[in-house]
Amino acid sequence: MTLSANPAKGRAVRSKRPRLLSPAMRCETAFRLILSECLEEVATNHEAVRAGDPAALHHTRVALTRLKAAIAFYGRMVADPEWSRLKSELKWLSGCLGTTRDLDVAIENSKGRPEERVFVAARVEAFERLKDALGSERYTQWFDAMWDWVGSGPWTARQDRAAQRRAVPVSEFHARRLARWHKQLVQKSRGLQGMGKNKRHRVRLAGKRLRYAIEFSEGGLPEDEYAAWKVVLKHLRKGQQVLGELNDAEVRRALIESVDDPDWQSGTAAHKNLDERKKKSRLLRRAAAIYRKISG
Repeated sequence: MTLSANPAKGRAVRSKRPRLLSPAMRCETAFRLILSECLEEVATNHEAVRAGDPAALHHTRVALTRLKAAIAFYGRMVADPEWSRLKSELKWLSGCLGTTRDLDVAIENSKGRPEERVFVAARVEAFERLKDALGSERYTQWFDAMWDWVGSGPWTARQDRAAQRRAVPVSEFHARRLARWHKQLVQKSRGLQGMGKNKRHRVRLAGKRLRYAIEFSEGGLPEDEYAAWKVVLKHLRKGQQVLGELNDAEVRRALIESVDDPDWQSGTAAHKNLDERKKKSRLLRRAAAIYRKISG
């Protein structure tokens, strides 16, 4: 699929979630289905993102995050040098998308405050850089190369243990992998309430990754087994929302501090008050309670 096949013109479109897997499906087939859905969503929203639609930008970022989560989930069975190159280009693209998206959120959370106009001006500049990136030959080459990699990348030709792993049924591999990722998240989230922002951010990313992995697994696990993961998924979504609020506040503060104007910064200091500290404390308590439920 190329970008010229994009059906959307200036509006956000949320594509369907990955086609349901089946327990007996080979991991290789499941991987291609999941990656294809992610890339299709990027293509579907391409024109809308370039037209400035914040919702389309958000959908695109989520699709790319899901794509990275899927590749990490399947791990060694799909890893190859070509993905390393494509991942480096994806980091460039994610940076362009992330800067604009962070400003969209900051604007929404700063309505009526002095910093709102500064964020709006910064968003104009960030969006122009993003628009140029999405219209570049570099982006087109990356996108087409991703499709080629999914269909016929070097990983598909390897005849070793990776090939044996790719032939394993989804139900068997996903059950093992979900349990491992869940265990890792439980370990990372211990002491969440007293964590610094960097460790807390890593917990948030690990939780998001597990959430997407559970969503990928729908249909690929027996119904009773998936039902237990759906309970975890419900808590993960709540936890992601709470930790997302904390992260948005951190990003907003960093954006304020990045403005090279001491007088303006001092004018916004009044908003860093006791109420904000109380809100942060309240969100941390909620997050800790949610992650205790995730830990089981």
